[in-house]
Amino acid sequence: MNAQIASDAIDTRTVFRIYRIAAWLTGALLFAWGPLFFRLDLVGYPYAGGFVVRVVGAIVIAAGCFAHAVTMVDDPEVRRRVLGWWAQGHVHVSLLVALQILAVLSPTGPGSQIALAAVLTVTILLLHVWWTADGLPQGGLRPLRSVLGMSREPSVQRLRSAYEEQIRAAASQEERNRLARDLHDSVKQQIFAIHTAAATAQARLAADQAGASEAIEQVRSSAREAMTEMEVMLDQLRAAPLENAGLVEALKKQCEALRFRTGAEVRFALGELPPSENLPPGAHDAVFRVAQEALANVGRHARAAHVSVTLDSTPHSLQLRVDDDGTGFPAEPAGGGMGLGNMRARAEAVGGTLAVTSQPGQGTLVRMSIPRVITAGDDIGYYRRGMLFGGVGLLFWVAFVVWSAREQSPVTLILNVPIGLFLAVVLARKTAGYLRLRRQRKVR
Repeated sequence: MNAQIASDAIDTRTVFRIYRIAAWLTGALLFAWGPLFFRLDLVGYPYAGGFVVRVVGAIVIAAGCFAHAVTMVDDPEVRRRVLGWWAQGHVHVSLLVALQILAVLSPTGPGSQIALAAVLTVTILLLHVWWTADGLPQGGLRPLRSVLGMSREPSVQRLRSAYEEQIRAAASQEERNRLARDLHDSVKQQIFAIHTAAATAQARLAADQAGASEAIEQVRSSAREAMTEMEVMLDQLRAAPLENAGLVEALKKQCEALRFRTGAEVRFALGELPPSENLPPGAHDAVFRVAQEALANVGRHARAAHVSVTLDSTPHSLQLRVDDDGTGFPAEPAGGGMGLGNMRARAEAVGGTLAVTSQPGQGTLVRMSIPRVITAGDDIGYYRRGMLFGGVGLLFWVAFVVWSAREQSPVTLILNVPIGLFLAVVLARKTAGYLRLRRQRKVR
């Protein structure tokens, strides 16, 4: 579920690029001039302090090289998983640095405070970006389960791919069988009617002009019906994806073809449809194919006098209903039928559901529901609340900085930097998302 990307989403490749540049610069500075600012006096080893700082600088440069390698990974899910592990590694480094400063060094020294504040800042920002890389937090503990290896998504994806391949092969064969049946039940019968009416007109042309005229009119009517049927079948074979307008037009043609084929009264009701970008990929085609199969079943089996097709939406889903007053069938037909199986597979492929309700002699109701891709990123109020949180948080942070400067507490002084940068990043992201969403709405 491409699910729609929120307006404040962050590309993890950009995160690793920024980290790479910052790590290389920081590592080079530590290696070259670090001993001048971070003095470590170890008894008996007068030059050991500079050695330790330079080793740390080399490690930071190596971390930048690793981040550079991650920027060349194309799979965004893999990059996000690596980012999760990267953030956890920084959590351990932060704890180790804090413990060593408290146990060995002086927490009041400027070098110690800068080192610990820098590590905490990077750790907090990495955790924040990892958890909200797509613009919004994932539901529950899904990111944590994924990064800890508790999720078996690759295996599930492979199984799903094999299953989908089987479904596609079965659906393709069923499409060919259905086209053969439809050609036999509709176009072939209409061509036969055209042939019969033309022969009647030819026989009556001299002696019965009124009868000949009626037969010619029958030829024209049958030819018109055959053209409609052929247009519908061509629509079935087209590969171009449907959008809202194309879906509505295709469903209207299906209803008209069923009316010509069976003589039933077919009513099509259209409600308000969600924007195409708020639906899963392939949703329009799935709706069309399910409606096509349902109407084909009505034409072949139902002997219905009234058929109703409704396409509408709720705040959370796109809804399709195909209702007829035909013969119906038992609630659980033996085997379910390939047609019903294909309809359910199409609905499930786009995250939807299919329900078929039928009783012998009481008609059939087919209901399909596809969830809309709705995120807080679609709501401009979400970004207003984020901007308010970031702005108010920064105001409290300024007051906290002023208070902690008077108190001269090393712990609060160390925490000031990561907290302030975190709130600044939140405010910047929500402001950027708000402005981007406003521009998109103006364009629409």
